[in-house]
Amino acid sequence: MNASWKPKLPPGRIFKKQSLQDLIKTAGFIYQVGESNALRQPSKTVSVTGIESPEMRAKIAYLKGCMKKYRAATGKGRGIAAVQVGIPERFSVIFMPERKEKFLVIINPVIVKKAKKMLRYPEMCMSGNGLIAYVTRPAWVEVVYVTEKGKKAYWDLKDETIQGKMYNRVLQHEIDHLNGVINIDTVQSKELFFESEKVFYEKATFQEVSS
Repeated sequence: MNASWKPKLPPGRIFKKQSLQDLIKTAGFIYQVGESNALRQPSKTVSVTGIESPEMRAKIAYLKGCMKKYRAATGKGRGIAAVQVGIPERFSVIFMPERKEKFLVIINPVIVKKAKKMLRYPEMCMSGNGLIAYVTRPAWVEVVYVTEKGKKAYWDLKDETIQGKMYNRVLQHEIDHLNGVINIDTVQSKELFFESEKVFYEKATFQEVSS
């Protein structure tokens, strides 16, 4: 007997297969939710006197290397926290291609001021198994941190361009990691979803939200 009914297949199945391949490529060095309690715990403060020690230099170099590998494997990735590669210490790396060294290392960051303007934007996390969450954050933050040279520095980027908004968001995302918070923790489960089309982020925009 020939049935006229046929299943309706999900529209994003081809792109989803590619996304899962990206997850497989990075599974060897990126910790995922549920693999380590450290992802849910505040990371330890880095000793300023030991920042230029061989051990700390090795840790920073490893984190930069992981950022490079992730980008090479997926074409994505703007920031990574040490805890995401199994180092529960308060430092992270932000990919900034316009800088000569391509990376900004931020150690022991502390947010000292936040914008009143709030922006909503879809965030993906390396440790979130590909889940996307629409997270609302301040448009900018001012942050005191220590550089990889052991010098005190200040983040004060109030750039209204897309790049400026993105860097402020990435920084906040990474500081959340250092506090044991993942982007998917900030929304209800029904608000989570997977990227299902290649042009998703090409169409994504920052939306101002009433505070």
